[in-house]
Amino acid sequence: MRVIRELVTRPSIFAVALIALASTVALGQEQAKPLVESSGVCASGEAMMRTKLLAEIEASKAQWIESYNKLKTREDVEARQSRMRESFRAALGPMWDHNAPLNVQVTGKTTREKFRVENIIFESVPGVYVTGALMLPLEERFKPPYPAMLIVCGHTSNGKAYELYQGLGILAAVNGLAAFVMDPIDQGERFQYLNKEGNPVTQSVPAHNLVQAGSILVGRNTATFEVWDGMRAIDFLQSRSDIQGDKIGVCGTSGGGTQSSYIMNLDDRIALGAPSCYICNIFDDLTHNLGPQDGEQNIFGQLAFGMDHADYLFMRAPMPTLMACATKDFFNCDDGWESYRYAVRIFSRLGYANRITIVEKDDEHGYSDIARVGTVRWALLWFAGRNDEITEHDQPLLTNDEILSIKSGKSVMSLPGAKTSRDLNVELARELEPTRRAKWLDISADAASQLVRGRAILRAESELPTAKEVATADAEGGRDVVYETDEQIFLTSRENFGADEKFDEMTIIISDKSRATDVCKASLASGGKVAAIELRGYGDTQAIGRTYYSHSQFGTDGSDNCLAYLLGKTYVGMRCDDLLAMANYYRATHGVKKIRLVAEGYAGTIGLIATIASPSAFESVKLEGDLPTWMEQLQREYGPIPLTNTIHGVLNDFDIDDLTSYLDRIGKLAK
Repeated sequence: MRVIRELVTRPSIFAVALIALASTVALGQEQAKPLVESSGVCASGEAMMRTKLLAEIEASKAQWIESYNKLKTREDVEARQSRMRESFRAALGPMWDHNAPLNVQVTGKTTREKFRVENIIFESVPGVYVTGALMLPLEERFKPPYPAMLIVCGHTSNGKAYELYQGLGILAAVNGLAAFVMDPIDQGERFQYLNKEGNPVTQSVPAHNLVQAGSILVGRNTATFEVWDGMRAIDFLQSRSDIQGDKIGVCGTSGGGTQSSYIMNLDDRIALGAPSCYICNIFDDLTHNLGPQDGEQNIFGQLAFGMDHADYLFMRAPMPTLMACATKDFFNCDDGWESYRYAVRIFSRLGYANRITIVEKDDEHGYSDIARVGTVRWALLWFAGRNDEITEHDQPLLTNDEILSIKSGKSVMSLPGAKTSRDLNVELARELEPTRRAKWLDISADAASQLVRGRAILRAESELPTAKEVATADAEGGRDVVYETDEQIFLTSRENFGADEKFDEMTIIISDKSRATDVCKASLASGGKVAAIELRGYGDTQAIGRTYYSHSQFGTDGSDNCLAYLLGKTYVGMRCDDLLAMANYYRATHGVKKIRLVAEGYAGTIGLIATIASPSAFESVKLEGDLPTWMEQLQREYGPIPLTNTIHGVLNDFDIDDLTSYLDRIGKLAK
């Protein structure tokens, strides 16, 4: 089954070959086969980083199991729950004010044979409009107040109007539960990226990935917005006299399974959770075959602090929890069962084995009838003490006119003062700016080094491996050398040192493309001692990557970056480590005392940070080509924001212009 799924979720071999050819031409590569491959030191340069990161994820699984096996007592479990929730919450970054007015609008009402509906708009943040349909029982059938389910939608264009999502809400209402079916950002009535005619330019998964790229820069996540909207939906439900505020659950499938897994763990007011078609694990099929999913499914450093999908099931144990899955789901069902088994043992140790259960249908990915009926039955059991045999409802679905909250049919962006997720991130960046700028006033070299090292996540200099030469080949204007800078991490350097073995000065050039750009060629031909180095993920080891993360918006290595992100690593930090390891090598091998650094394009980020992180490493750094600030990238409506050039929460501590101003002030920024 995994082999079949691999074929349908990845480009054909022919397509990959075409992409590789196009990449080779675009990057100015002069060799048909990268030296790191032809030399035999690396089976696939394109897959080098993916292989390395997946090995680290495999190691993190062993660490997770070891940590899990130490949970022997209630105190052990509660300590882990508290630690996971605290780390999870911190990884989502700053949220907003629960006391801000919701400004609820009821824009329409519909009554059907067995249920009724209210069309709702509220503001989760001033100017951020949330649309939803509140499904309610008829009072002659069930007396209020009602227990309620928050239904968060998966990745469908029409959000709450999708037949399975509104159908679940109707099923709940027909059987005596209230249900609020809520549109996530970039779905339903909440499209944010619009053209001049008001039509969406991008939506659902691609839009969520775009939100994620900008959110990283301020230390947020796409999930931050989804979780907050869910929390404010609970505020809305609790504000109503016809809802039992202490009996609110959350459920959803696919992307809604992700959201419900998060909300049920981060909001204590949730009394029951039922995620569907999402829970598997990060260690196996999801990362190794399917590949990292949309932005909100990747929480920064979650494997570093030890949070896997099983934790979503028992982070708030013994809260009643139902897990729904599908046998043929691309979210691997066997991996889901493994997580369920880990969770059920925790519930058992706490003495509440009856509070967790699982339902599975032999079906593809989606909200199956088994999952929908099972969710409503589970809620009725724990909220109303009813163990009824129920079946799918017999009520006609709502029309668009009946379910839409904005009767004009337009996006929420047509409403007064409407704000996007990007607007909120820009607001936060501007709030952070004065404090960030102040950090760099009269900062010492040591403090500056610690600041960039900590944020970009560089190794301590004492922990840097010694780069070693592993292969060479003749090249135009010198020779190409393959170095290993870390275990199974190879990079190519085009060097023009002449016949000299020892020399005092040299220039290192790094480019975000390859060692064969015009800038690199010109410097190699200048007559000095020059090395044009391709750091990991550049040139010979440039990843082709899945187009799930749009190459034009995020770079070709977006998926690999997500693997690093899950591990709490940054490509910027790892590339800085490569560069510093190479500088150390040239000093030790060739006796170099003075190194000038030239950085082209987005590799300028590496040049600036490495120069500050290791004050004695480089005499100066010169930037070539365009290097926009992160603030400028954040303000772009549609990107691009290259993911491997992002650092989680970087705008808390510095922007590109902070770094250049500092280096200019101390005389290390070459013009």
